[in-house]
Amino acid sequence: MKLFRRSSPVLAALILSACERQKTPRPADSVVRTQGAAAESSSVAAPVSTWNPSAGPVLLDAADVPTLAFVLVPDTANRASALAAIPRPASVTLFGRNGTVQTAELPRVTDAGVCFTATLSAAPPPRPWSVGFIGGVVSPVAMDSLEILPRADSIALTTGVIRLASALPNDSAGRFNGLPFIVRSIWRFTLANGPQVVAGTLGRQINQEATPLQERTLLVAERSPTDSSLTTVYSERSYGDEETVETREVLAAVVLGGGRNVAIVVSRDFGDSIAYALIERGEDGRWRARWASPRRRC
Repeated sequence: MKLFRRSSPVLAALILSACERQKTPRPADSVVRTQGAAAESSSVAAPVSTWNPSAGPVLLDAADVPTLAFVLVPDTANRASALAAIPRPASVTLFGRNGTVQTAELPRVTDAGVCFTATLSAAPPPRPWSVGFIGGVVSPVAMDSLEILPRADSIALTTGVIRLASALPNDSAGRFNGLPFIVRSIWRFTLANGPQVVAGTLGRQINQEATPLQERTLLVAERSPTDSSLTTVYSERSYGDEETVETREVLAAVVLGGGRNVAIVVSRDFGDSIAYALIERGEDGRWRARWASPRRRC
């Protein structure tokens, strides 16, 4: 069973206070993705699957141990060509959420039937990491977590993210309207000569004995250098049974290609499978779901 992060009494008080300001809900389907601050909400099966070639031929996701990686092919229809583009052996770059960079060697990719895996070698062995790339033009962006921020900043950021989440559309039946939010994670980073970006994941729950229902929200907001307020620039929200509702986790922030576009790498856990996505900030300043992987069960 999936569990929420425990909240401190201070955060709990903020949660209850912020929810009192919640707006009247408008109809929405089980999965809602809002792209851009001025965009309308829309229900879609998956974002447009367009891999940014600046990220190289594949995406690496850390397994349970740092020396093992899952190899994600961007386009399963052309997976043979994607795998053929990987050198033997390949030099890989591993990024952490805090901006750390490690290098390792990937000798080969193993087809386990349901997914591709690879063992990484380095001296010393790789330490914990979040996402990895082979080639491409990718650089890490250091993110600060809610836990390491000063208390005043932590409280202000939590309050702001809850306020924005409260203004997003609720489910069509309004079942979660007025319920308190639990903040699962908040990460922030600042773009070069640009705004501060905040990415948060939140949840709400209906404690029904037979079928407990949960709502999960991913929210991306920006704060301009000249304005202290946060503005929602991208969001996704899901509803469903607590065992299968789509749960998102922010894995890393990276800069892609010569255009220096910033992207957030997100995992999407469905209980029995997991998928990945790149949410990218375009040259027009709008955030869009750029690419989504198929689900994997391994």
